[in-house]
Amino acid sequence: MNKISIIIVSYNVRTYLSNSIDSILKSSIENFELIIVDNNSFDGTAEYISNNHPSIKLIANNSNVGFGKAVNQGAKIANSEHLLILNPDTIIEEDTLEKLINYIENNDKIGMVGPKILNADGSLQLSCKRSFPTIKSAIPKILGLDKLFPNSKWFGRYNLTFLDPDKNHIVDAISGSCMLIRNNVFKKIGGFDERFFMFGEDIDICLRTWKANFEVHYFPETKIIHYKGESVKTAPYNSREAFYEAMDIYVDKHYSTTLSKISRAFILLGIRLNKFLSMVIEKKSMILSLFLDSSIITSAFLFAINFRFGNYTPILSSQGLIPFIYVALWILVCAGLQLYSRYFLSYSRALIASILGFLIAVLFTYFFNQFAYSRLVIISAFIVIVFFVPGWRVFTNYLISRGYLRSETSSKSLLFSRKTIIAGCDDEGIRIAENILRRFDSGLDLIGFIDKKNIRMSENLPIPFIGLLDEIRQLINNHKINEVIFSSSAFKNKEILNFMDLTRDLRLTYRVVPNEQDILLGKANIEDIGGISFINIEYNLFHKVHRFSKRVFDIMISTFLVLLFSPIIIGLTIFGKLVKVRFWGENGSIINSRVFKTESKFLRDIPLLFDVFIGQLSIVGSSLIDNKESDPGILCKPGITGLERIKNLKFKSDTRKAAQYYYIQNQNLKLDVEIIIKTLLNG
Repeated sequence: MNKISIIIVSYNVRTYLSNSIDSILKSSIENFELIIVDNNSFDGTAEYISNNHPSIKLIANNSNVGFGKAVNQGAKIANSEHLLILNPDTIIEEDTLEKLINYIENNDKIGMVGPKILNADGSLQLSCKRSFPTIKSAIPKILGLDKLFPNSKWFGRYNLTFLDPDKNHIVDAISGSCMLIRNNVFKKIGGFDERFFMFGEDIDICLRTWKANFEVHYFPETKIIHYKGESVKTAPYNSREAFYEAMDIYVDKHYSTTLSKISRAFILLGIRLNKFLSMVIEKKSMILSLFLDSSIITSAFLFAINFRFGNYTPILSSQGLIPFIYVALWILVCAGLQLYSRYFLSYSRALIASILGFLIAVLFTYFFNQFAYSRLVIISAFIVIVFFVPGWRVFTNYLISRGYLRSETSSKSLLFSRKTIIAGCDDEGIRIAENILRRFDSGLDLIGFIDKKNIRMSENLPIPFIGLLDEIRQLINNHKINEVIFSSSAFKNKEILNFMDLTRDLRLTYRVVPNEQDILLGKANIEDIGGISFINIEYNLFHKVHRFSKRVFDIMISTFLVLLFSPIIIGLTIFGKLVKVRFWGENGSIINSRVFKTESKFLRDIPLLFDVFIGQLSIVGSSLIDNKESDPGILCKPGITGLERIKNLKFKSDTRKAAQYYYIQNQNLKLDVEIIIKTLLNG
């Protein structure tokens, strides 16, 4: 008989699962079996297990039967003294299995034990120790008092935050993401209640363990990482609804007696209230974005009216409400571009909405004379709007990229890339660095390598070696680091988790890359035809919609910038600063143009805006290469700026080509706006 059976339920988290398996295989004990129950994943999980890990027992379900039922399936074929229920998005230490087994076997009263669980940023996952839902624990949780007074025995009861997270404790419940239970106890209490589909089953089984006269313990002498909620992200159901349905099942099951009617009523009321509050909180960012935009646009018009007339008296006139029609039009344009739904933090869409709102306002003035208003007011308001509506989103994204704010909707960005170091200057670490450097969409700005000791100081490194792991706090202050990527070939999991635990106050994000695996995926569609997988690369820039929107964008931006910089253009032209230049265009063509003769790259390129307007150039595109050089094989229309410029790739033809391919493949207005802003910031 095996010492322990590890049961993992998987659903569309193949990458995380491979990480988890890798950490298990490094375990200090050998007498264990690994059982994977796949709930009909469509990401090839079952095939991956069969092809790469034939020794693993695999149960491939034809449908998603839920977490509890899947665990029960795995437990039926388990042949061991203990069961470890483990989520697929976890990484364990090398001695986690050994320590958990030794702990539970030293005390016959213990039926279940769970380790210390860390989030991806090194912070403690509060659900690793908690109490059962009661009136005493629910009320402070609902009112938010547990966050205000986490060390209070009265208010911190729900997640037992008043208990020292680094000491062993007897607790009500532990997290289902990692729980070790005696096999005989599991069978005695009947396993998981299969009525719970996704949530609540861990609290339920902990309660039944206590009712069977066995204790539940929290054991922080070993740790795991849990990338919480990865399976939920791909689930075809509403996870919030699933959670509260599970809570209803729990209450009906355990608070149905006559003596518990009052408690049951209060708890159900708390569940409904918490459900409502969670819905409000979920939408709070979108509501806040609508409020901010409405305030900015309204204030912009009030400012513009005062600027034009010297007071606010026109608002009190018969036409006083007309400016608010323009405010409503602008907000409707923003709403149409989904700035108050899924793209509420998109500064590129906000910029487009600001410009488009201005154009619509001008057209509205022209076609509806009865609602016509001062053009100076509209132009003045537009200048304020185009700066502040995208501006607060740019600032918010900056705070998110630096770790001061969190957002589930933040995306990879050229503009706000995360300053990243790679821990492990070995061959695997170098491979990771090279893979990231080849990707322009990684959202990572690689600063350098760190390691346990100065093991390699080579000029051939793709990024510099900047220091030792022990110097991490100083390195973070010097380089403003946001993220650490660990090479698992250079560090043991125990070293990684200890490091995360000790540095949880630094607001870092941590990633662990197992041997021979990539962490970044490209943009491609995988199509299966006759059993053969084809990778279909999509080229956005070749689509008519993208070409049209890009052309309209070029015309709008070039017109706006020419008007904005018209005094500079006139001044430098009068003083004879224009010089002729010839650039390579697409397909070996030659572009004849003019630039200003000046040391400033920004001022030099201003006349090129006229070429953008007539369609010879684009605002964003491939590099402007003098035709005196050999034909570089331009793949798309040259631009005043582009990836090659902001990445300083001019003199690397292979990298230049890669940048062009990436651009034509991924071009969209968001990418163009990011490149423009980064160009302006870099000068």
